[in-house]
Amino acid sequence: MTEGEGAVLQAAEAERVNQRFAGVGAALGLLIWANLFGIPFGLGWVISRKSHPGLGQFFGFLSVLSVVPGILWVAKSAWGDQWRKALPLARVGPGVLVWTAFCVLAFVPVQLAWLAAVDRALGLPDLPDPISAVGALGVVLGAPLAEEVLFRGYGLARIRELGGEGRALLFTALMFALLHGSWVKLPGTFAIGLFLGWLVLRTGSLWPAILGHFINNGTVLALRRGNLGSVLDATPISWALIGALGTAGLVSLALLGSSNVRRRISELNGAP
Repeated sequence: MTEGEGAVLQAAEAERVNQRFAGVGAALGLLIWANLFGIPFGLGWVISRKSHPGLGQFFGFLSVLSVVPGILWVAKSAWGDQWRKALPLARVGPGVLVWTAFCVLAFVPVQLAWLAAVDRALGLPDLPDPISAVGALGVVLGAPLAEEVLFRGYGLARIRELGGEGRALLFTALMFALLHGSWVKLPGTFAIGLFLGWLVLRTGSLWPAILGHFINNGTVLALRRGNLGSVLDATPISWALIGALGTAGLVSLALLGSSNVRRRISELNGAP
């Protein structure tokens, strides 16, 4: 084998390895960016959360929201004048938004049933969601904006460019789930991450993902503070209630996925 042939084989092997791990570094970087940009305001949250809870939650909200300008700066460094690839904001029809809202609302009972089933079967303490510490404003507004720009904006576009659409969808959903810091919640957050990423790929817009994320967080927060939250906090939780919640959600999702329902909603203009 000549020196030139050896160089060609070496280059081919390097390219094969690069393709195998394409997007992995960018995916792991999403977790780093999510925590790095919020450090300045996060320090304010740590200092003031006990003595001034309201101020602490406001600092927490700012720490979450600071991810948006931070990741757009990263996008500017990566793409230059094409940094807007990290912020796809194409207009979508009302049908897309209505269908998204229905799907997310239908998925909430499935999430609740899963969490209740794990608690009933294993009785293991669930790790607290770090996002919950930033208060209602952070949960309902800050997290949907920041996490969608980070994962379904920059992350999806960057990993898609490096390793393809399927890898981008899988990696961003996985990193999104890992960010929430709980193995119990991981299946639900992974599933919703896949759904929101698919919506962005189908529509070319973050708006459906932001709306879906907003509805999911807002609904769960409202249920936690309402009567249903007290029912689910009962020990032990009834298997009948768990089954009813899960069944209702899955049936609703099946109906929403049917061609007839999607055709009727599409009449509003442009459902996926």
